[in-house]
Amino acid sequence: MKKIFIIPAVLFLMLVISCEKQLELTPHRIYYDNFYQTSEDAVSAINSVYSILTQVNQYNSYLWLVQDIASDDCHARESLNDPNIHQFDQYNLQSTNTYLEGIWQGSYLGISRANVVLEKVPEIEMDSALRQQILGEAYFLRGLFYFNLVRLFGDVPLITKPVSTELNDEEVYVTRTAVDSVYEQVISDFSKAATGCPKLYYQGADKGRATRGAALGMLAKACLTQKKWADAADACEQVMALGVYGLWDDYTDNFKDARRNGKESVFAAQFYSGVTSQNNQIVISGLPYIQGVFDAGVEIMLPTDDLLNSFETGDYRKEATFFERYWYDTFDPHIFKHWDQDAYEADETAQCGSNFDVMRYAEILLMYAEALNELNGPGAESYAAINEVRARARNGNPDVLPDLQGLSQDDFRDAVLKERRVEFVNEGIRWYDLVRTGNLITFVKRAKGDKANPQLFNMVFPIPQRELDNNPNLTQNPNYQ
Repeated sequence: MKKIFIIPAVLFLMLVISCEKQLELTPHRIYYDNFYQTSEDAVSAINSVYSILTQVNQYNSYLWLVQDIASDDCHARESLNDPNIHQFDQYNLQSTNTYLEGIWQGSYLGISRANVVLEKVPEIEMDSALRQQILGEAYFLRGLFYFNLVRLFGDVPLITKPVSTELNDEEVYVTRTAVDSVYEQVISDFSKAATGCPKLYYQGADKGRATRGAALGMLAKACLTQKKWADAADACEQVMALGVYGLWDDYTDNFKDARRNGKESVFAAQFYSGVTSQNNQIVISGLPYIQGVFDAGVEIMLPTDDLLNSFETGDYRKEATFFERYWYDTFDPHIFKHWDQDAYEADETAQCGSNFDVMRYAEILLMYAEALNELNGPGAESYAAINEVRARARNGNPDVLPDLQGLSQDDFRDAVLKERRVEFVNEGIRWYDLVRTGNLITFVKRAKGDKANPQLFNMVFPIPQRELDNNPNLTQNPNYQ
């Protein structure tokens, strides 16, 4: 058997690069050595990296789906005929899980495309400012893909160069890289992106690209995950100092088409209505299926009672996030906050093009509050940050959600984690939060009872079996088969 036939999927994907107009065209396979000649080629190449974000195995579905169902926030619907999803709900994860395989392959395809951009674009004769911007965006996107991989799988292969035409054994049979080294690369990539990306995109077609604020925001999150509290606080301060972000007065504005890429969106995966391949599945994932009303509703996930009971009395976010009645139809609580009812009728929800916010400004404020508390305990600035988020959640009612004050460091830590939970329901954040704070086992068991029994080894997911079969140098995470 020739070597080419046993190349792991991750490396096969690195052999090709896609060209796309702006952020939307269909990819075409071209060998990268023959392609990079003009600034238009460079723009097309970076667009091909962005296009990965909206694939089903990324922010169109898998990345947030596994987060919700593996956390204490959501159950998989019992009658759902998809054993791969139920594995996350019940914590009997298998290495053959198709969702994990898809996330792995999609992420490495994005990394491979970013690597090619970073190698080839510097050689093109083009406007220096545009070159710097494109390279900054490539660093950002590669950092994002690796950040997701290292949090989900732990040690992962760290590949920062395009594969050669010879495909030597070192490239084919890659080994896993230690978590700390992967995080060093993630932090380096986000830091470089922060110097290369512009402060803000103002033109319509370019909105949604990575900006300095997005790079700093993700840098803060990577540092927070690594418990580098001072660095996280500093990055958050830099985002706030840019003066381009703020909270919408109404929480629901975050999920309105008319507010896409607005002042609260730090970075979002871009989706479009009217193009089947670019509709955002998160809109229909929480809606009930009701014939003639919600024909597209798939109700993959249902909120746990633990999540529903976690909201304080009068918290506007609860009524903005869940519903259990539509016209004459009643049902158990479902998540509907991503459905923009001003833009889409109930029977049009399958065509929704709502963005998926990877990070909102509310998270900058809560990360800042958390980092400051970990450094010195709660103080004026940390209280101001978390109370700004809570103030918006009152929705004009001064008698609910009082400002936090007088808490111990431990109590403030718990308050931030709770605030993040109710603020970011169904936004692909909760499982990461439970893992990094050491609360996964206790909180999931509390919410799901005997159905789920997560263990310490579940702090990472299994390496996909397909990769293990094709590459003898890869090893499985402990206790997975």
